[in-house]
Amino acid sequence: MLLGLFRSAAISLALFLLSGSAFAGLTTDLQGLVAQLGAIRGQIAAIQVPSDGACGELKTLNTSIENFTASVNQVNARIPSPLTLTTADLTALDQLSGLARETAADAAYLSQQLRNVDGIVAVFEYRTALAAMLRLSDDIGTMANRILEMADRILVMANNIGVMADRILATQRLQNQNIALIQSAMLTTQSNMVALSDSLSTIAYNLSLGQLQSDAQSLSFQMGGVSLTQSNMASQLYMMETATTLLLQGSNTLYAALEQDSRNLSHIIDGDTLTRLGDLSNLHRALALALETYASQINALAPLTNSVVLRDATASMLRLTGDIGTMSNRIMEMTDKIIVMADNIGAMGGRIVETEQIQQSNLVLTQNSLTTAQSITINVIRNMGL
Repeated sequence: MLLGLFRSAAISLALFLLSGSAFAGLTTDLQGLVAQLGAIRGQIAAIQVPSDGACGELKTLNTSIENFTASVNQVNARIPSPLTLTTADLTALDQLSGLARETAADAAYLSQQLRNVDGIVAVFEYRTALAAMLRLSDDIGTMANRILEMADRILVMANNIGVMADRILATQRLQNQNIALIQSAMLTTQSNMVALSDSLSTIAYNLSLGQLQSDAQSLSFQMGGVSLTQSNMASQLYMMETATTLLLQGSNTLYAALEQDSRNLSHIIDGDTLTRLGDLSNLHRALALALETYASQINALAPLTNSVVLRDATASMLRLTGDIGTMSNRIMEMTDKIIVMADNIGAMGGRIVETEQIQQSNLVLTQNSLTTAQSITINVIRNMGL
């Protein structure tokens, strides 16, 4: 009997300690990511272009960034729920966002150095470096998106949003500014590589992209036709959340196929593919704008709404902003991977840059709307004591 009680007490103590270590572990994990990304910046600083070892160093850098992104995914997967956010956690997220911005700027500088290589023979010798730079741009974009998605997931898991609201909003504003700067630096990198460049056709992806476009258009119409009330906000947002999850799954499926293809294949870029990618970014901007409208409606109705309904509605809003943000990121990443695989960058250079400019502009507007929607929702949670 005493042995059984002792075992029960020991198990309870172990679970308590495990729970405590989970919360402490997130801070440690985030600080570890900061150190890892800081080391990558040091690795970039050591690369000299042109030099005999530049190609190999760029490939090694690609591997380091891919490993870092895998580390972010691992941290993301073990975020505890519920989670009590600390100032140290948000500080680490701020540092990660800043380091990602600086890494993208470093890559843009390297690409400019590569453009300064003189002579046809020298450029030919650096064709491997061109491919490595394109892949580096792709990898940095993926890395930045994963950091943003991890921050969104931490927000969804947090159980002390009201207490930490001001600090959370400051972190979100910083991340929104940095993601715009990261995309601008990536566009510079890719434009430099297009300027240096004088098979599978992307037509193969057009059917899937067209389906995503059609589904996103339907969701946009659906969201635009709904006005939230104090009685329907939870149920309507849950329906939107379900549809958005399905759309995100389709985006992830196509992204996974592109990621696999980009490891082994090349292709000729098709103009319709670029058009569809640009159109999808327009639709994501519209979805984010609809969420901004929903957030304003919830804010106005909050004092009159049942707390259970309001809690469910705000939880759905946070998940929706995260999912739509992830979809927007995936479309940018798809475009980057298609460019990495392309055999006809020179011929399609103008269209590629045009598509990327459209996507970059839409990404900034999408992130602004998502940040506004999140900010309003967080303030509702804080003000209503949810």
